[in-house]
Amino acid sequence: MARTKLLLVLFIASAALLISGAIQNSVMANQYSQQKQGYSHHDKMMKPGSYAFGTIASLQNDENGNPTWIVSGLYKGSVSMHNKTQDGNATGNLANATLKAKFNMVMTNGSAMHDHRIYNFTLTDMSMPNNSTTVFNGTATITMRQGPVPDVPLSIKAMENNVVSIWVDPTKVQNHFGNTPIFGTIEKLIEVHK
Repeated sequence: MARTKLLLVLFIASAALLISGAIQNSVMANQYSQQKQGYSHHDKMMKPGSYAFGTIASLQNDENGNPTWIVSGLYKGSVSMHNKTQDGNATGNLANATLKAKFNMVMTNGSAMHDHRIYNFTLTDMSMPNNSTTVFNGTATITMRQGPVPDVPLSIKAMENNVVSIWVDPTKVQNHFGNTPIFGTIEKLIEVHK
């Protein structure tokens, strides 16, 4: 009788291990399949230029200069000096630049959580005030509660290839982001030469 119980326990344990292994293999195969599918979405070759990816982690002040909002999210941007139209003609000396960001804002007391997006960045001016800072001025669309606000002036600074700041013209967004830039980190910087 004891031997029968022991065999039954071993049989159940073996079956459980087999089922567990089959489930794990199925999950791994599914993950691999999804990864392969993910690669197919990124088949586009990167054009020569600089590509930055990172996080936004910032405190925004109220009108009295007190930290009031926590801002966190992700951004990606690029700069390319290869400006050609579809017919192959050069479009001028100004670089092509992009900026896309999505971030949440919440008050420091935990209330009023909401999100914003920045997209459709158009570069109007680019400068290097020193060897470690590059400034990109332009306009972008920013989502607000009332809807997207187009043509908002932005000034983006990349400092020491580690920090990014995004200054948003307060007059266009009713001073929503306070009197300080939105700060983030440059997690990855990729240079494509060919």
